[in-house]
Amino acid sequence: MFIFLLQGSRSHKKNALLFISNWLEVLNRMAKTPKELSRRAVRFYSRYGEELESIRQLLHIQLDKLALACTLENRLPRKAIKVVSRTKELKNFLLKLEKNGWPEFYLPSEIIHDLIGARVVCWFQEDCYNMLDLLQDSKRLMILADSIEDYNKYPKASGYRAIHVLCDVTYDQIIHKENRHQIVTGKMTCEIQIRSMFQDAWGELTHQMHYKKTGQEISKYNELVASLADRLFNEDKATMAIRKLLQKENRKSQRSGFKDR
Repeated sequence: MFIFLLQGSRSHKKNALLFISNWLEVLNRMAKTPKELSRRAVRFYSRYGEELESIRQLLHIQLDKLALACTLENRLPRKAIKVVSRTKELKNFLLKLEKNGWPEFYLPSEIIHDLIGARVVCWFQEDCYNMLDLLQDSKRLMILADSIEDYNKYPKASGYRAIHVLCDVTYDQIIHKENRHQIVTGKMTCEIQIRSMFQDAWGELTHQMHYKKTGQEISKYNELVASLADRLFNEDKATMAIRKLLQKENRKSQRSGFKDR
């Protein structure tokens, strides 16, 4: 059907080939059935699964470095900030597609930003914001504009509190071009959640419960978990006194260490 487009000068043929290529890409992105979208997701994970895992490791390493810098700067034990990362499993991605009504996509990263995610858990809430400051200064992890969501200042109705950030992780991507493999700069958007230890415990508790009652029972349940989140938020503030004691103790041990030398 495209033969007539390929007639004429060399320049005309070149433009026609570009048009055909773009048109075929549009066709490829046209409406797909859930079964076709599932197959596309399976192919993506089969082809890029190892690459996703490599990017996760890069994200984890960079966040670990920032956590170390944060604890050193604030004279806190190294374990006062913990980093956990994961790559979303295929089955969970498919469940999310189903939940969202099977949106069309060419690459999964077009419709979901947490294929790779990390959680930063801090003993103290103040260090959640210290970690956010370090993230904003990072040259390796680039925060997307307007992507910071502060649920500490504006908690969800459920009581959920945390800081959510989207950032781009750059990495060496290997592509096949002009009959050889080349290394180019790749970029993947990842989600980072920064929580206090109390917020993380609340999140794990409510996640594990999977409460599915309806009517008055679910209303009461929501009221109880929101109230618990509020109390834990106040306890987060109370732990600041413990933080100061730890800092004071570390300051003393550092001074005595210099004297011993």
